[in-house]
Amino acid sequence: MSWLKKNVSLVVGGVVALGLLGFAIFFLLTSTRAADEVTAQLSAKTAELKDLTTHDPYPNQENIEAARKEQKKLAAFKDLLQTTISHLEQDAEKAGVNLPAKYDFTFTPQRKSLDFAADTVAPLAAQVAEIKAVCEVLFNARVHALTALRRLPVAKDDQGATDYLLGKKAATNAVTGAVLAPYEIQFQGFTAELAAVLEGFYRSSNCFIVRNLDVQTNIVNVAADSSQTIPSYLPYYPSTTGVVPPTPSPEDLMRQRYGLGRYGMGPGGGRYGGLGPGSSRYGQPPLVAPTPTPTTTPSAFAPAARKGPETILDERPFKVTMYVEAVRLTERGKSKSAK
Repeated sequence: MSWLKKNVSLVVGGVVALGLLGFAIFFLLTSTRAADEVTAQLSAKTAELKDLTTHDPYPNQENIEAARKEQKKLAAFKDLLQTTISHLEQDAEKAGVNLPAKYDFTFTPQRKSLDFAADTVAPLAAQVAEIKAVCEVLFNARVHALTALRRLPVAKDDQGATDYLLGKKAATNAVTGAVLAPYEIQFQGFTAELAAVLEGFYRSSNCFIVRNLDVQTNIVNVAADSSQTIPSYLPYYPSTTGVVPPTPSPEDLMRQRYGLGRYGMGPGGGRYGGLGPGSSRYGQPPLVAPTPTPTTTPSAFAPAARKGPETILDERPFKVTMYVEAVRLTERGKSKSAK
Protein backbone atom coordinates (compact mmCIF):
# COMPACT_ATOMS: atom_id res chain seq x y z
CA MET A 1 0.00 0.00 0.00
CA SER A 2 2.87 2.33 0.85
CA TRP A 3 4.20 1.77 -2.63
CA LEU A 4 0.88 2.69 -4.23
CA LYS A 5 0.71 5.84 -2.15
CA LYS A 6 4.19 6.78 -3.20
CA ASN A 7 3.51 5.94 -6.92
CA VAL A 8 -0.11 7.06 -7.36
CA SER A 9 0.67 9.06 -10.44
CA LEU A 10 2.42 6.11 -11.99
CA VAL A 11 -0.54 3.80 -11.35
CA VAL A 12 -3.03 6.29 -12.74
CA GLY A 13 -0.94 6.71 -15.88
CA GLY A 14 -0.75 2.95 -16.38
CA VAL A 15 -4.52 2.58 -16.06
CA VAL A 16 -5.08 5.37 -18.54
CA ALA A 17 -2.54 3.84 -20.89
CA LEU A 18 -4.23 0.41 -20.62
CA GLY A 19 -7.62 1.95 -21.45
CA LEU A 20 -6.23 3.75 -24.41
CA LEU A 21 -4.65 0.51 -25.62
CA GLY A 22 -7.98 -1.34 -25.35
CA PHE A 23 -9.76 1.43 -27.24
CA ALA A 24 -7.09 1.31 -29.94
CA ILE A 25 -7.52 -2.44 -30.31
CA PHE A 26 -11.33 -2.08 -30.59
CA PHE A 27 -10.99 0.68 -33.16
CA LEU A 28 -8.52 -1.39 -35.11
CA LEU A 29 -10.84 -4.39 -35.22
CA THR A 30 -13.81 -2.25 -36.23
CA SER A 31 -11.83 -0.54 -38.95
CA THR A 32 -10.55 -3.88 -40.23
CA ARG A 33 -14.10 -5.23 -40.50
CA ALA A 34 -15.24 -2.12 -42.33
CA ALA A 35 -12.23 -2.33 -44.58
CA ASP A 36 -13.08 -5.96 -45.38
CA GLU A 37 -16.65 -5.01 -46.29
CA VAL A 38 -15.41 -2.21 -48.50
CA THR A 39 -12.92 -4.58 -50.10
CA ALA A 40 -15.67 -7.12 -50.78
CA GLN A 41 -17.88 -4.46 -52.37
CA LEU A 42 -14.96 -3.25 -54.43
CA SER A 43 -14.26 -6.78 -55.60
CA ALA A 44 -17.90 -7.28 -56.61
CA LYS A 45 -17.97 -4.02 -58.54
CA THR A 46 -14.69 -4.94 -60.19
CA ALA A 47 -16.09 -8.34 -61.26
CA GLU A 48 -19.28 -6.70 -62.59
CA LEU A 49 -17.24 -4.19 -64.54
CA LYS A 50 -15.10 -6.98 -65.95
CA ASP A 51 -18.21 -8.93 -66.97
CA LEU A 52 -19.64 -5.90 -68.70
CA THR A 53 -16.43 -5.21 -70.56
CA THR A 54 -16.14 -8.83 -71.71
CA HIS A 55 -19.87 -9.43 -72.29
CA ASP A 56 -21.07 -10.30 -75.79
CA PRO A 57 -22.63 -8.12 -77.02
CA TYR A 58 -20.78 -5.31 -75.38
CA PRO A 59 -23.09 -2.42 -74.43
CA ASN A 60 -21.61 0.04 -76.86
CA GLN A 61 -23.53 2.21 -79.28
CA GLU A 62 -23.52 -0.40 -82.03
CA ASN A 63 -24.92 -3.11 -79.79
CA ILE A 64 -27.49 -0.74 -78.38
CA GLU A 65 -28.74 -0.05 -81.90
CA ALA A 66 -28.84 -3.80 -82.55
CA ALA A 67 -30.96 -4.29 -79.41
CA ARG A 68 -33.35 -1.61 -80.60
CA LYS A 69 -33.70 -3.38 -83.95
CA GLU A 70 -34.50 -6.63 -82.14
CA GLN A 71 -37.22 -4.85 -80.21
CA LYS A 72 -38.67 -3.59 -83.48
CA LYS A 73 -38.60 -7.14 -84.88
CA LEU A 74 -40.50 -8.43 -81.85
CA ALA A 75 -43.11 -5.71 -82.25
CA ALA A 76 -43.38 -6.47 -85.98
CA PHE A 77 -43.87 -10.19 -85.28
CA LYS A 78 -46.60 -9.38 -82.76
CA ASP A 79 -48.40 -7.24 -85.35
CA LEU A 80 -47.90 -9.93 -88.02
CA LEU A 81 -49.40 -12.60 -85.78
CA GLN A 82 -52.43 -10.53 -84.81
CA THR A 83 -53.09 -9.44 -88.41
CA THR A 84 -52.71 -12.97 -89.81
CA ILE A 85 -55.12 -14.52 -87.30
CA SER A 86 -57.65 -11.76 -87.93
CA HIS A 87 -57.48 -12.31 -91.70
CA LEU A 88 -57.81 -16.08 -91.29
CA GLU A 89 -60.94 -15.65 -89.19
CA GLN A 90 -62.46 -13.39 -91.84
CA ASP A 91 -61.53 -15.75 -94.68
CA ALA A 92 -63.05 -18.70 -92.82
CA GLU A 93 -66.30 -16.80 -92.33
CA LYS A 94 -66.45 -15.83 -96.01
CA ALA A 95 -65.80 -19.41 -97.13
CA GLY A 96 -68.34 -20.85 -94.67
CA VAL A 97 -65.74 -22.89 -92.81
CA ASN A 98 -66.46 -23.55 -89.15
CA LEU A 99 -63.64 -22.97 -86.65
CA PRO A 100 -63.25 -23.97 -82.99
CA ALA A 101 -64.41 -21.33 -80.52
CA LYS A 102 -61.81 -18.58 -79.92
CA TYR A 103 -59.30 -20.40 -82.07
CA ASP A 104 -55.74 -18.98 -82.21
CA PHE A 105 -54.39 -21.39 -84.86
CA THR A 106 -51.87 -22.92 -82.35
CA PHE A 107 -50.48 -19.50 -81.33
CA THR A 108 -52.29 -19.00 -78.03
CA PRO A 109 -49.09 -18.47 -75.93
CA GLN A 110 -47.72 -15.97 -78.42
CA ARG A 111 -50.95 -13.92 -78.50
CA LYS A 112 -50.97 -13.66 -74.71
CA SER A 113 -47.25 -12.90 -74.31
CA LEU A 114 -45.47 -9.60 -74.79
CA ASP A 115 -41.95 -11.00 -74.53
CA PHE A 116 -40.35 -13.39 -77.00
CA ALA A 117 -36.94 -14.97 -77.05
CA ALA A 118 -34.86 -13.53 -79.88
CA ASP A 119 -33.95 -16.97 -81.25
CA THR A 120 -37.62 -18.01 -81.60
CA VAL A 121 -38.90 -15.08 -83.66
CA ALA A 122 -37.63 -16.37 -87.03
CA PRO A 123 -39.00 -19.97 -86.71
CA LEU A 124 -42.29 -18.64 -85.33
CA ALA A 125 -42.64 -16.24 -88.25
CA ALA A 126 -42.01 -19.13 -90.66
CA GLN A 127 -44.73 -21.21 -88.96
CA VAL A 128 -47.19 -18.30 -89.15
CA ALA A 129 -46.62 -18.05 -92.92
CA GLU A 130 -46.93 -21.82 -93.43
CA ILE A 131 -50.11 -22.16 -91.37
CA LYS A 132 -51.57 -19.23 -93.29
CA ALA A 133 -50.82 -21.08 -96.56
CA VAL A 134 -52.38 -24.29 -95.18
CA CYS A 135 -55.56 -22.48 -94.13
CA GLU A 136 -55.83 -20.78 -97.52
CA VAL A 137 -55.88 -24.20 -99.17
CA LEU A 138 -58.60 -25.43 -96.80
CA PHE A 139 -60.70 -22.28 -97.15
CA ASN A 140 -60.45 -22.27 -100.95
CA ALA A 141 -61.62 -25.90 -100.92
CA ARG A 142 -64.54 -24.82 -98.68
CA VAL A 143 -64.22 -27.68 -96.24
CA HIS A 144 -67.06 -28.06 -93.77
CA ALA A 145 -64.97 -27.38 -90.65
CA LEU A 146 -61.37 -27.02 -89.54
CA THR A 147 -61.17 -28.98 -86.30
CA ALA A 148 -57.46 -28.96 -85.37
CA LEU A 149 -53.95 -27.93 -86.38
CA ARG A 150 -50.69 -29.16 -84.87
CA ARG A 151 -47.17 -27.82 -85.40
CA LEU A 152 -43.69 -28.25 -83.95
CA PRO A 153 -43.12 -26.56 -80.56
CA VAL A 154 -40.64 -23.67 -80.80
CA ALA A 155 -40.93 -21.50 -77.69
CA LYS A 156 -40.76 -22.71 -74.10
CA ASP A 157 -44.48 -21.92 -73.73
CA ASP A 158 -45.41 -24.30 -76.57
CA GLN A 159 -46.58 -27.18 -74.40
CA GLY A 160 -49.38 -29.73 -74.64
CA ALA A 161 -50.40 -32.29 -77.25
CA THR A 162 -53.45 -30.39 -78.51
CA ASP A 163 -51.64 -27.88 -80.73
CA TYR A 164 -48.12 -29.31 -80.94
CA LEU A 165 -46.38 -32.36 -82.40
CA LEU A 166 -44.44 -33.45 -79.36
CA GLY A 167 -41.43 -35.65 -80.02
CA LYS A 168 -41.17 -34.52 -83.67
CA LYS A 169 -38.36 -32.50 -85.21
CA ALA A 170 -37.79 -30.74 -88.49
CA ALA A 171 -35.65 -32.80 -90.88
CA THR A 172 -32.96 -31.38 -93.16
CA ASN A 173 -32.28 -32.89 -96.57
CA ALA A 174 -28.58 -33.71 -96.81
CA VAL A 175 -28.46 -33.09 -100.56
CA THR A 176 -30.53 -29.95 -101.08
CA GLY A 177 -30.30 -28.52 -97.56
CA ALA A 178 -34.07 -27.95 -97.51
CA VAL A 179 -35.82 -28.12 -94.14
CA LEU A 180 -39.00 -30.25 -93.85
CA ALA A 181 -41.35 -28.92 -91.16
CA PRO A 182 -44.24 -31.31 -90.30
CA TYR A 183 -47.85 -30.28 -89.69
CA GLU A 184 -50.99 -32.24 -88.82
CA ILE A 185 -54.35 -31.05 -90.15
CA GLN A 186 -57.83 -32.24 -89.19
CA PHE A 187 -60.93 -31.11 -91.08
CA GLN A 188 -64.41 -32.30 -92.02
CA GLY A 189 -65.89 -32.40 -95.49
CA PHE A 190 -67.01 -34.53 -98.38
CA THR A 191 -65.19 -36.24 -101.23
CA ALA A 192 -65.22 -33.11 -103.38
CA GLU A 193 -63.64 -31.01 -100.61
CA LEU A 194 -60.94 -33.63 -100.00
CA ALA A 195 -60.08 -33.67 -103.69
CA ALA A 196 -59.97 -29.86 -103.72
CA VAL A 197 -57.62 -29.83 -100.71
CA LEU A 198 -55.20 -32.24 -102.38
CA GLU A 199 -55.27 -30.19 -105.56
CA GLY A 200 -54.77 -27.02 -103.52
CA PHE A 201 -51.60 -28.37 -101.93
CA TYR A 202 -50.39 -29.41 -105.37
CA ARG A 203 -50.95 -25.90 -106.79
CA SER A 204 -49.86 -23.93 -103.71
CA SER A 205 -47.02 -21.43 -104.11
CA ASN A 206 -45.61 -22.89 -100.89
CA CYS A 207 -44.13 -26.34 -101.32
CA PHE A 208 -46.07 -28.98 -99.35
CA ILE A 209 -45.65 -32.75 -99.32
CA VAL A 210 -48.64 -34.88 -98.22
CA ARG A 211 -47.14 -37.77 -96.25
CA ASN A 212 -50.16 -39.48 -94.72
CA LEU A 213 -53.94 -39.37 -95.06
CA ASP A 214 -56.53 -40.90 -92.74
CA VAL A 215 -60.28 -40.71 -93.46
CA GLN A 216 -62.82 -41.61 -90.78
CA THR A 217 -66.48 -41.98 -91.77
CA ASN A 218 -69.62 -43.58 -90.32
CA ILE A 219 -71.02 -46.34 -92.58
CA VAL A 220 -74.73 -46.94 -91.98
CA ASN A 221 -76.07 -50.36 -93.12
CA VAL A 222 -79.79 -50.17 -93.87
CA ALA A 223 -81.47 -53.59 -94.02
CA ALA A 224 -83.88 -53.77 -96.96
CA ASP A 225 -87.43 -55.09 -96.41
CA SER A 226 -87.78 -58.21 -98.55
CA SER A 227 -91.56 -57.80 -98.76
CA GLN A 228 -91.10 -54.51 -100.67
CA THR A 229 -88.25 -55.60 -102.89
CA ILE A 230 -89.09 -56.12 -106.54
CA PRO A 231 -86.99 -58.85 -108.21
CA SER A 232 -84.96 -57.56 -111.11
CA TYR A 233 -86.26 -60.23 -113.48
CA LEU A 234 -89.92 -59.17 -113.20
CA PRO A 235 -91.13 -56.54 -115.69
CA TYR A 236 -92.60 -53.36 -114.33
CA TYR A 237 -96.22 -52.60 -115.20
CA PRO A 238 -97.45 -49.12 -114.41
CA SER A 239 -101.03 -50.32 -114.05
CA THR A 240 -102.13 -51.02 -110.49
CA THR A 241 -105.39 -52.89 -111.33
CA GLY A 242 -103.83 -56.28 -110.66
CA VAL A 243 -104.41 -57.48 -114.29
CA VAL A 244 -101.39 -59.12 -115.84
CA PRO A 245 -101.32 -59.13 -119.70
CA PRO A 246 -100.81 -62.49 -121.41
CA THR A 247 -97.34 -63.46 -122.45
CA PRO A 248 -97.04 -62.90 -126.24
CA SER A 249 -95.92 -65.76 -128.48
CA PRO A 250 -92.85 -65.50 -130.75
CA GLU A 251 -95.13 -65.01 -133.80
CA ASP A 252 -96.95 -62.15 -132.12
CA LEU A 253 -93.63 -60.54 -131.15
CA MET A 254 -92.51 -60.78 -134.81
CA ARG A 255 -95.71 -59.15 -136.05
CA GLN A 256 -95.45 -56.36 -133.47
CA ARG A 257 -91.81 -55.75 -134.41
CA TYR A 258 -92.47 -55.37 -138.17
CA GLY A 259 -95.95 -53.89 -137.95
CA LEU A 260 -97.70 -56.97 -139.45
CA GLY A 261 -101.32 -57.90 -138.93
CA ARG A 262 -102.48 -61.43 -138.36
CA TYR A 263 -102.15 -62.26 -142.08
CA GLY A 264 -101.12 -58.99 -143.71
CA MET A 265 -99.34 -55.65 -143.44
CA GLY A 266 -101.21 -53.56 -140.96
CA PRO A 267 -104.86 -53.79 -140.11
CA GLY A 268 -106.09 -52.82 -143.57
CA GLY A 269 -103.99 -54.69 -146.12
CA GLY A 270 -101.51 -57.45 -146.86
CA ARG A 271 -97.97 -57.48 -148.05
CA TYR A 272 -98.88 -58.39 -151.70
CA GLY A 273 -101.93 -56.27 -152.47
CA GLY A 274 -103.49 -56.68 -149.12
CA LEU A 275 -106.46 -58.50 -147.85
CA GLY A 276 -109.29 -56.52 -146.50
CA PRO A 277 -111.02 -57.16 -143.26
CA GLY A 278 -113.01 -60.39 -143.23
CA SER A 279 -110.90 -62.06 -145.93
CA SER A 280 -107.86 -64.29 -145.93
CA ARG A 281 -105.07 -65.02 -148.30
CA TYR A 282 -106.54 -68.34 -149.54
CA GLY A 283 -110.24 -67.47 -149.37
CA GLN A 284 -110.66 -68.70 -145.88
CA PRO A 285 -112.12 -66.62 -143.12
CA PRO A 286 -109.48 -64.91 -141.03
CA LEU A 287 -108.40 -66.31 -137.78
CA VAL A 288 -109.28 -64.22 -134.80
CA ALA A 289 -106.94 -64.19 -131.85
CA PRO A 290 -108.66 -65.10 -128.61
CA THR A 291 -109.35 -62.24 -126.24
CA PRO A 292 -107.19 -62.50 -123.17
CA THR A 293 -109.05 -63.10 -119.97
CA PRO A 294 -108.02 -60.82 -117.11
CA THR A 295 -106.53 -62.73 -114.26
CA THR A 296 -105.77 -61.48 -110.82
CA THR A 297 -102.46 -62.06 -109.10
CA PRO A 298 -101.56 -62.02 -105.47
CA SER A 299 -100.74 -58.64 -104.07
CA ALA A 300 -97.26 -59.91 -103.25
CA PHE A 301 -96.32 -59.57 -106.94
CA ALA A 302 -97.79 -56.10 -107.32
CA PRO A 303 -95.11 -53.40 -107.57
CA ALA A 304 -94.76 -51.02 -104.65
CA ALA A 305 -96.19 -47.60 -105.22
CA ARG A 306 -93.56 -44.99 -105.96
CA LYS A 307 -93.79 -41.93 -103.74
CA GLY A 308 -90.90 -39.86 -105.14
CA PRO A 309 -87.33 -39.96 -106.39
CA GLU A 310 -85.17 -42.70 -104.99
CA THR A 311 -81.87 -41.85 -103.25
CA ILE A 312 -79.00 -43.70 -104.88
CA LEU A 313 -76.14 -41.80 -103.14
CA ASP A 314 -76.32 -40.57 -99.57
CA GLU A 315 -72.81 -39.24 -98.75
CA ARG A 316 -72.09 -38.23 -95.19
CA PRO A 317 -69.36 -35.82 -94.04
CA PHE A 318 -66.18 -37.49 -92.83
CA LYS A 319 -63.16 -36.43 -90.81
CA VAL A 320 -59.78 -36.23 -92.49
CA THR A 321 -56.46 -36.29 -90.64
CA MET A 322 -53.69 -35.20 -92.98
CA TYR A 323 -49.97 -35.18 -92.21
CA VAL A 324 -48.06 -32.77 -94.45
CA GLU A 325 -44.55 -31.33 -94.54
CA ALA A 326 -43.69 -27.78 -95.51
CA VAL A 327 -40.46 -27.46 -97.47
CA ARG A 328 -38.29 -24.49 -96.49
CA LEU A 329 -35.60 -23.75 -99.03
CA THR A 330 -32.32 -22.27 -97.78
CA GLU A 331 -29.70 -20.00 -99.36
CA ARG A 332 -27.16 -22.79 -99.43
CA GLY A 333 -26.72 -22.81 -103.18
CA LYS A 334 -26.33 -19.03 -103.40
CA SER A 335 -23.67 -18.94 -100.69
CA LYS A 336 -21.62 -21.58 -102.48
CA SER A 337 -21.86 -19.80 -105.81
CA ALA A 338 -20.86 -16.52 -104.18
CA LYS A 339 -17.64 -18.09 -102.96
